[in-house]
This record gives sequence, C-alpha cells and structure tokens, in this order.
Amino acid sequence: RQGETAQFQVTCSMMEIYRKELRDLLNPVRDAKKKSELKIRTNKEGTFVQGLKKSPVNSYAAIEKVQEIGGQNRTIGATAMNATSSRAHTIVTISLVQLLKDDGRTKE
Repeated sequence: RQGETAQFQVTCSMMEIYRKELRDLLNPVRDAKKKSELKIRTNKEGTFVQGLKKSPVNSYAAIEKVQEIGGQNRTIGATAMNATSSRAHTIVTISLVQLLKDDGRTKE
C-alpha cells in the first residue's frame, strides 16, 4: 500500500528438552539447584515459550554463531557407544517478522 515501508526482523533461539524440563541454551541457568524459568504458553497468536531468549541475527554466519554458543551449553553425558551423547532434544527456531511502517506507526 502507498506510504508503507517494510522491514524485517530475524531472531534465533535455541532450547533443549531434558528430563521433561525446558532449558534455554542461549541463556543457561548456571546454578544446578535453580530451576529453569521457561514456560510453555498459548495465546490468540499461538503457542510459544515464555522467557526464551531470542537473539537478533542478520546473516547466516550470525545464525551459525548462535548455534555454536547454544551447542556449548547442551546437556551431554557419556554412554558405552558415544563419549559425547546428548540425552536431550534440541530445538532451534529462526523467526522472521515483517514490520510495516505506515505514517510513522510500526505494525507486524
């Protein structure tokens, strides 16, 4: 439409599910006694993980860097078959949001 300008915002998040608990791999809880604050929520826009860190990225290299950081925080443990086996499920999310500026106002 006339007068609208589009911009894009790209973010990347990384979490794991380990022993029925969600862990933010980009903002890990360092104290073993402290529980993760992540919660699965649903609203009119859909289902999301409340409290999950979303890192802004602007290139494929930036996404790789986020994955590298998150990978260093994964839960691993040795097994008879593999010395660095992960007992968790890792979820990487890349979000693309289009922002429209119309007459000075920004909307998604």
